[in-house]
Amino acid sequence: MIKKYLISSTNKDKIKTMFLIDILYMKDINAIYNFYNGNYIIKQLHTLLKKRILSLIKKILNKDVTILISNLHTDVFEVIIYDDLSMNEILRVKDVIYHNIINHDFDINNFDISINIDVTIGSSKTSKDNMIRIYAEKALHTAKINYNHYVYYDAKLFKSQNISNYLLKIFQENIKNQTVEPFLQPIVDNKSGKTIKYEALMRIYDLDGNILLPGVFINKSKKSRMYNSLMEILITKVVSYIKMYKINISINLDFTDIMNPNIKNFLINKINKENIGSYLTIEVLESKKISNFNAVNEFIDDVKKYNVKIAIDDFGSGFSNYENILKLNIDYIKIDGSLIKRINEDIYLNLIKSIVLFSKQQNIKVIAEFVSDLKILRYVKSINIDYSQGYYFAKPLKINDILKDINE
Repeated sequence: MIKKYLISSTNKDKIKTMFLIDILYMKDINAIYNFYNGNYIIKQLHTLLKKRILSLIKKILNKDVTILISNLHTDVFEVIIYDDLSMNEILRVKDVIYHNIINHDFDINNFDISINIDVTIGSSKTSKDNMIRIYAEKALHTAKINYNHYVYYDAKLFKSQNISNYLLKIFQENIKNQTVEPFLQPIVDNKSGKTIKYEALMRIYDLDGNILLPGVFINKSKKSRMYNSLMEILITKVVSYIKMYKINISINLDFTDIMNPNIKNFLINKINKENIGSYLTIEVLESKKISNFNAVNEFIDDVKKYNVKIAIDDFGSGFSNYENILKLNIDYIKIDGSLIKRINEDIYLNLIKSIVLFSKQQNIKVIAEFVSDLKILRYVKSINIDYSQGYYFAKPLKINDILKDINE
């Protein structure tokens, strides 16, 4: 503790970089293997971080830096590097931390087995001691709710809860330079193993060229009234990719987007003018914001005139119910990743089975989100889910990277 205080005092006004590492499903580990083994896994991770991972970080940075590692909460570890790391260095450190943890065999006492664990990492850097953990925790939170294993937050974006001038400049530059980018993630047919379409996920760039995830900017772009312009660029690029490469792509709209006449009219005009409806799927986010199902169905009817397909996204994420689905003329249901991640547990498996059975009865195709490994894919296939999407197949990629895969 004294060492940490002395280091912090010496480096008080210098930029430092923080990584927060959160063990996923710690409650499950405690429930299955008991709290004694849960604590034993935490001790093993602490040792792994302080010895092997610390050594590897120093090796890849190849410079004299002070690094402190501590067990911040029960299942959260903190790594502070007292240096202004570049984005490339941050990514390399993240990779060292992540891959060494998930590939490590953790011993379980009295069971004569070892297990692997998964973690989520949030990172940020700043010179402000009282803020760096707040920024890193924001990154960690965003990573978890978006099912990403890692998110970096630029501290410049979070000077206050208001819209910073820096963030406004980011929006302005992305709109001016048309750099809003649809990153595409494949959706795969579980029978043939072939990609049938791609989901377009909005990404923008900060002023240093680093990619920002939607959790960082979407709400603030709406507050600053720049969201419509970002969406128009995204829609334009998606339509151009469909026309150019003849690939099927889906885009996400929530209830407020559907009720927004500017976005709705812009989208329908593009579909009509470019004649790409049969290649397009619109994913409607199933949420409490949907207060008027008649208005949603009116929108669905409008776009279906152009052979557009409709999917309900994140079904099963807390409040979803079958009655609402019966009100909508849809083609696909996407089962929320929070359920798919736990498909090996009987209660979640039975819930997913009920969604699949209902969908089959209504002639609705089912897509499993967040299929991150072969074990999950096997469960998904065993209960006749039609399609899968997730990191087991590919992370969201730029169109050029997608084309490389198609051409190989």
